[in-house]
Amino acid sequence: MAFTGSSTSESRYNTLQLESRLMDGSQPLFSDSSLLGFCKLSHSFYRSGGDDPSYLRANISNDTVAFAFRGILDPRDFQATASKFGDSPLEWMKDGNNQSASVHQGSLKQFLHLWNTSRLQEEARQEYEGGKTVVFTGHSMGGGIASLAALWMLNSQQQPGKPKSVFCITFGFPLIGDGTLARIVRRKGWTDQFCHVVLGHDVFSRVLLAPCISVREPLESLLPYLKRYPENVGDLLGSTDTTMEEALPEGSAELVSTVLQHSSAIANYSSATNMSPNNPLMAAVKSLVKLSPYRPFGHYVFCSRSGGIRTENHFAVLSILYYTLQISDGNCEEFILEHVGYGNILPSALQNTVKLNELSDLPLSEAGSNYQDSRTAQLEALGLGIQNCPARLSLRAAGQVLKQQRENVPKLENEVRGKIETAINEIEEYRRQCFRNGIGYYDSFKNKQNRSDFDANLNRLKLAGWWDEIIPMVDKDELPEDFQCSEEWITLGTHYRLLVEPLDIANYYRLGKNEDSGPYLKNGRPRRYTTLQKWLKEIEVTKQLQPSPTGIDQPTVLTQDSCLWAHVEEIACLMRPNNVRDQENLVAELENSVKALIGSNGLSMEELVAGNCNSTFNTVVKWLWTNMNAEKKASSPISYIIGRHPELIN
Repeated sequence: MAFTGSSTSESRYNTLQLESRLMDGSQPLFSDSSLLGFCKLSHSFYRSGGDDPSYLRANISNDTVAFAFRGILDPRDFQATASKFGDSPLEWMKDGNNQSASVHQGSLKQFLHLWNTSRLQEEARQEYEGGKTVVFTGHSMGGGIASLAALWMLNSQQQPGKPKSVFCITFGFPLIGDGTLARIVRRKGWTDQFCHVVLGHDVFSRVLLAPCISVREPLESLLPYLKRYPENVGDLLGSTDTTMEEALPEGSAELVSTVLQHSSAIANYSSATNMSPNNPLMAAVKSLVKLSPYRPFGHYVFCSRSGGIRTENHFAVLSILYYTLQISDGNCEEFILEHVGYGNILPSALQNTVKLNELSDLPLSEAGSNYQDSRTAQLEALGLGIQNCPARLSLRAAGQVLKQQRENVPKLENEVRGKIETAINEIEEYRRQCFRNGIGYYDSFKNKQNRSDFDANLNRLKLAGWWDEIIPMVDKDELPEDFQCSEEWITLGTHYRLLVEPLDIANYYRLGKNEDSGPYLKNGRPRRYTTLQKWLKEIEVTKQLQPSPTGIDQPTVLTQDSCLWAHVEEIACLMRPNNVRDQENLVAELENSVKALIGSNGLSMEELVAGNCNSTFNTVVKWLWTNMNAEKKASSPISYIIGRHPELIN
């Protein structure tokens, strides 16, 4: 497979560049006029033909550059693989669970080919690092390539605080990846970097919703057909006196019917989930019926020939994709030809788009409707009028989910956050008081001899209850997905985890739960802590305070590994008579944790060694040091602790 780069294409498209420069930067990138400019660029490049994936660089303004992609509609890219829907892992895009996102295999193959064998990556990096806004755009498969290019650039940004200046605009390719990818985009705050434009009757833009095996045969005849006649087919749209040079291939009606059927299945599942998010039947259906994994992210513009609607509500997108395709007067030719008709339809459609702000208030009848006339007209043109009651109910349900999410955030802020902060502050004071009394708060809590220890336990239980309510709200879509990326909540959750999890560990081993259930880290760690740790890992920008390198009269900040005490307790278990556990691995786990904390200056030394020689940490360190040979002592991070506090071995 060869490639065509900007060096060989740019001179052929000076006209396109001049048209693109009409967007002088005075309009937002996703405004109607800007979208029209990018449509002209990407669609003209798409219709130029070619046998291989290619790209074109175009100057939009003094501070904006666009890269347009032309993908190849290759039937082999829609053949069944190990995945029923032709998706492949995207190894460089993982969530907090270290799970790779999946994307369309054909788009990924063509993107990697261009990215790794042409000057595309070098040119895009150079423009971005030079301070320019970089826009990736493309029609059809080119839109899939554009999405992946934007994702790669966003994911590789080395300066988290730098304003995002990478954008993507696609035409006729609204879905690219699975739910994992969609969640990553939203949680990283990239939603505003993507805009997908879709014509209401374009069946190809929904083809990823159907299994590969169901659409393989009709695509084998249809895709070469569209490749042979892109210009003629596009000009036929809306024409009454132009005849097709070649009839649609056999199987076209089958493709439309198949895509419509599977679009219906995924839309109905999505709507049912929005209407009853806690219904266990939905989880059962998902496990029994394999539905398309592709899920939306970004902004969406759905157009008819007379205008369009805009929405940022990702809960509504799958329903709109189905219901705009499901119209009684639609014919097979229209469904097929619209995919190559963006350049013909959008110039007029984009002059009359409206934004759907609050779908939960969408009227179900004309009686008492106060919905704006312009929005009503555009919804009617797309087949989403009041006569389509299932569509309206579906959109209202999607709007209600988003509305409820927005309302739940201030409720947490006003009713729960203050309680959490108060309980945390009281445990912090307990921690400081213990240190002033000459004992670490871990050992004091484990011994539970004073009233303050019992008060700390009460606050521990209260905090567990509040966080055990908040975290499932995210899982059940009762809070926005970017809630867990909020720096305020990440900071609060991290502070809670670092402060309170050691108390949970102390309680676990004090009660001897390890003897029945096994080690804390293996079988006893509550999900709230693992989830909060994943939230921190996903955002990767929360600043951690650093402990002081010298001893002072009270601990400065918390040790940055909330599980350190679990490793210490497992070593303490080794010290018991007749213990036959794997000493080498347990010691290695503790040393690895200590070594990482020392390297990141995240070890609160003063707190660990607080108390007498019989404290948990001091006893374990002394035992380890006594049982190490000279060679082991020289390489062990325990030597760092001994060097700072030689009194531990006296």
